[in-house]
Amino acid sequence: MDKFILKTYIFFFILACIFVGVYASLNIGIGPESMFPQNTGVEVAPLSESSEPGDEYMASFDASEIAKAGGCLSFTTIHKDVRVYEDGELIYEYLGSRSLFMRSNGNVWNAVRVSDESRTITVDIKTVYGEAVSTPQFIAGDYYNIRYSIAVRSTPALLISLLDIISGIAMVLYFSVIGRINKSNNKLLPFGITAILIGIWSAGETNAMVILLANRTLASVIAYMVLIFIPIPYVMYIKLTLWPDDKWIYRIPMCLCLFDFVLVTGLALSGTLDLKHSVIYTHMFWAIAILYVLAAAVRTLKRRKIEKDENALFNCAAMLILIAVASVEIGYYWTGLRTQNDILGRSLIFAYIAVLGFLGIRESIKDIENGRMAEYYRKLANTDSITGLANRTAFNQDIDELKKEEEYSIISIDLNDLKTVNDTKGHQAGDRYIINAARILSKIFGNDGTCYRIGGDEFCVLIKKSGSDAITGSLISEMEKEIIAHNKMETSYPVSFAWGYESNIPSQPRDYSEIMRCADEKMYENKRLQKGDVV
Repeated sequence: MDKFILKTYIFFFILACIFVGVYASLNIGIGPESMFPQNTGVEVAPLSESSEPGDEYMASFDASEIAKAGGCLSFTTIHKDVRVYEDGELIYEYLGSRSLFMRSNGNVWNAVRVSDESRTITVDIKTVYGEAVSTPQFIAGDYYNIRYSIAVRSTPALLISLLDIISGIAMVLYFSVIGRINKSNNKLLPFGITAILIGIWSAGETNAMVILLANRTLASVIAYMVLIFIPIPYVMYIKLTLWPDDKWIYRIPMCLCLFDFVLVTGLALSGTLDLKHSVIYTHMFWAIAILYVLAAAVRTLKRRKIEKDENALFNCAAMLILIAVASVEIGYYWTGLRTQNDILGRSLIFAYIAVLGFLGIRESIKDIENGRMAEYYRKLANTDSITGLANRTAFNQDIDELKKEEEYSIISIDLNDLKTVNDTKGHQAGDRYIINAARILSKIFGNDGTCYRIGGDEFCVLIKKSGSDAITGSLISEMEKEIIAHNKMETSYPVSFAWGYESNIPSQPRDYSEIMRCADEKMYENKRLQKGDVV
């Protein structure tokens, strides 16, 4: 089920990117270049104004005052159609795209160049969605100075949003590298994706981006699409962090958010509602996701697991702040108040992302260290201290797994006259004998099987491969040649093996204990044949 949700999320996200790409490639929503100042610096300010009942606002200005201030009239509108007349002649027009996904042009900073000869400037603002038109703030001045001052004032908010994106990318990259080592800690991936999406949405809402990104319809489509996809990775993160034993409840908000994408794109493509109108459904599904987060936090607090979990403690403490920030943002949206340059809310969100990202990375590093130590002790427990080969414990574990194999070979090996070496030359010589034997076995069989020291002078090799019987026979021949070569070089420490092997083949399957017994019998038979061959 989780894999299906993940695949669906990725598919829908790619689909949303395609929609955004279409808007970008077709330049849907970009105002005509001729309407904007191109080679001078100019901006705006008002004189008289009037409102038509319902959905239209008009204001008239003394053009000479605008010219004295710098020659440019500037004002911001949100989801409105704008026309500006100079002495009754249309000089600026920025209308909504009327496209399926976005009928309006979203948030726009309008900048209108006014000629020195004009006398009256009239601004006509009409709503696209039928709501009342509020009075905008008009600014007169130099075009470039106004744009610069707007961008500078919103730069801190934009930088915080960019830090969200950078932090998210860092977490995703960290997971992509460390995830191969520590697969158990996968919390950073959904949290990193959440941080990236929040940063993209937050950056797009700043006045600096309103100034810099000319295609305002594209910006609006991106913002509404990103809102749809934020809750899914965050709910997954909360599930992994605060409610790891939740088996199905977390899937409810995730599936509803996926349904939200289907719903709003369906409404848009059918021409029923565009993304601005259908955002109420997105906010409803956000509310359900927030309820899940609250339930997870309350459950964690009640069960008092926070005493042992720093991440859970911080999540629970920060949750009220984040929910308050989200509620304020939604409230501002529905009341029409602007929060593009909100520093406090963005700072709180970034602090949350940064601290949790740090705690997540620290936890991951600790898990890796613990995993390495566990692997070290596991290897130590399964390794023979003298030879470095696998020991009896590892052999017992691996031999038990043979019941799952269809084809394998067991080689039983015994050192000849180890006791005699110990008695006549000492235990150091005996250990040297054992080590030399282990080196030969590892050299010959190490690439095709696993070598074990299962007793004082007892060794065993398991080969689990197709055609293991033929492979084993060939390797035995190589082993005998290697023993001869070794004994010529090491005359003081010669090696002598007694060996026997047996193979299980698919056409004649037998129990592994029977294979082991036959290998031992053949080894003892080989030892009897070698009797009298003293080391």
